Amino acid sequence: MEMPQRVSIRYKDKPYTTSEIRLKTFRLGLQIWDEQTKPRKTELYEFILSCLKQIDRQDRFMISLLFVELADLIRDTALERNMKEDLIKTAFREFACAVADFEDVAK
Repeated sequence: MEMPQRVSIRYKDKPYTTSEIRLKTFRLGLQIWDEQTKPRKTELYEFILSCLKQIDRQDRFMISLLFVELADLIRDTALERNMKEDLIKTAFREFACAVADFEDVAK
């Protein structure tokens, strides 16, 4: 499935296109092991929650694609296996928390 190219958001007063959303997600995803002690307060969580609030309902599937791409990117790194697993688990937790919190507010 392809990422929708028409998607754009604003985060911290900066506009992001689909490609920039992807790159920022990857950068934040690889940064999260520094922030593991602060669940739901990582910048990855804040960024994904911000994306969800701005992306049209029909395009929100791209959030799951971002996670799959991030997990693939982590798997392809030269990090130790345990570190890869921790990063993917932490990234998934941050994505899941952002989605759950977004859905709770929407109710």
